[in-house]
Amino acid sequence: MEEARRCLVFDPRVGLALLVFANLAAFSEQPFWMEMIWIGFLLLLMLLHHCFAMAGKSLLIFGGILCLQYWILPAAPGWAATSFSIFANYARRMMPCLMIGFLMLRRTPMPYLVAGMRKIHFPQRLIVAVSVTLRYFPAIREETGYIRDAMRLRGVRGLAKLEGIMVPLMVSATGTAEELSAAAVTRGIEDPAPKTSLVELRASPVDCAAFVVGVGLTAALLAVKLGVFPW
Repeated sequence: MEEARRCLVFDPRVGLALLVFANLAAFSEQPFWMEMIWIGFLLLLMLLHHCFAMAGKSLLIFGGILCLQYWILPAAPGWAATSFSIFANYARRMMPCLMIGFLMLRRTPMPYLVAGMRKIHFPQRLIVAVSVTLRYFPAIREETGYIRDAMRLRGVRGLAKLEGIMVPLMVSATGTAEELSAAAVTRGIEDPAPKTSLVELRASPVDCAAFVVGVGLTAALLAVKLGVFPW
């Protein structure tokens, strides 16, 4: 059971490396076939980590962007095509980065992410900032759920519902940030001494294969840039 659960954890070192590779591809002129390989590879990676709903949503979003870019916008009026073509192009380019980020959020627990950043020798200040920030959003989401439950009990509707969410959320946001910062300091996250961790990072065969594929796609992109492949 423990081994099966460990296989579902996306290794943070592989995830960060793939995120760098995907950003290099996103900000470079890459052939369409390479972009499709990236999307297919990341969809397969999501399925192997049992993120079936995420893979389905990603496929629908990417298919919708392609339909918008190649079928809807060419038939639309000139002002619509001009306004939305750039958005569709950059949204399509950023899809691999977003897919890797959402997969890490779903399958990389915070202790694993912190341990992975320490293994890669990230600066301690950056580790503190990332760990506090990523713990901040779940706390805000939980607070939002409490506010919605309270408004539902009191029958708040319409614009009053928006005000009822934003005002308490803005008031509690500062307090939540301070509490998370104090909790991180209490745990000794700012201590410059070498840290120990109960988390043992071990890349699964799926993670190792994903890293190899990411390196191969990046090497292929460089080869296309250098003119080795004429595609």
